[in-house]
Amino acid sequence: MKILMIGLGSIGQRHLRNIRRLYGDEPEILAYRVRGLARTFSDTMQIRENISLEEEYQIRSFGDLSEALAEKPEIAFITNITKSHIPCALACARAGCHLFLEKPISDSMEGIDALCKIVREKNLKVFVGYQNRLHPGIKYLKQFLAEGKIGNVLSVRSVVGERLVTMHTYEDYKETYMARKDMGGGVLLNQMVHELDYLQYLFGMPDSVYACGGINGNLGIDVEDNLDAIYKYKTAGGSFPVSVHADFYQSPPSRFVKVVGEKGHIVVDLLKATVLQAVGDEVGTISYETFTRNDMFIEELQLFMDCVTNDSDPAIPLEDGVRSLSMALAARKSMETGGVIHEFIGTI
Repeated sequence: MKILMIGLGSIGQRHLRNIRRLYGDEPEILAYRVRGLARTFSDTMQIRENISLEEEYQIRSFGDLSEALAEKPEIAFITNITKSHIPCALACARAGCHLFLEKPISDSMEGIDALCKIVREKNLKVFVGYQNRLHPGIKYLKQFLAEGKIGNVLSVRSVVGERLVTMHTYEDYKETYMARKDMGGGVLLNQMVHELDYLQYLFGMPDSVYACGGINGNLGIDVEDNLDAIYKYKTAGGSFPVSVHADFYQSPPSRFVKVVGEKGHIVVDLLKATVLQAVGDEVGTISYETFTRNDMFIEELQLFMDCVTNDSDPAIPLEDGVRSLSMALAARKSMETGGVIHEFIGTI
């Protein structure tokens, strides 16, 4: 099997390491690299000095995408900057590649209809890299809510916050894709969108959103660094709010979701890998002590490869990537206009 890696920054290299861990030397690895930075990362995001990425992982690199596609790879991992996801995905899909598409699938809806059309016509598999959906706490929350243990949902609060300055200590944070509008950056599309994915996975699509935020701090970047959005969800008996917060400032970082119902509540801390649940007078905790962050990336890789080899439906399909992106773009529109947005562009 030939696998084409498009972009080999930190996330691309994580997938690369996991491919070699799970499948050894069997896959032939190609890479389309634009910047070709001489950085080889460890699992802890430390640069491994004097290690050649190409030599370490037996990669053939190309500076031209058409030349890489002429090698006829069966699979492409789209892990470059957000703004370039769809153009590269379109080229790879036209060449007949199954796609692992990193989140978010884009920073706009441009080209997505065309990608969906090609994927359908060629019967291609597209798996979107929302690994937090595979967190054991989120899996537990999905089942917990399905069992109705806390009755009707009254409110949901989701928070993600981390210091942008220290996310990538090996480079100037102002030059990262997260900090630059021309690369599809901002706390909404690079952090909050993960929360939007698992929220629509848990509750479906909302009815409306109101968002407030922007460039509020002192980071000196041209994208929003702080954002709060309230999504309204309609139910048979009324509605409930889902409040989502994201920022580029919290240290230590924070990532959790709390669901309050008529009979109790549940809190999933994604960083501590713990669950606190209270149903009536009974309070319990779960701690996933053996969990590591890379477990989620390993599982999504296995799920993607399984759907390709077994011709089954992707666990996190392109349609879900469109849904989470539409939620994010609606929040951005609300933030920019100051109004409540009822239309979700691209909702499937």
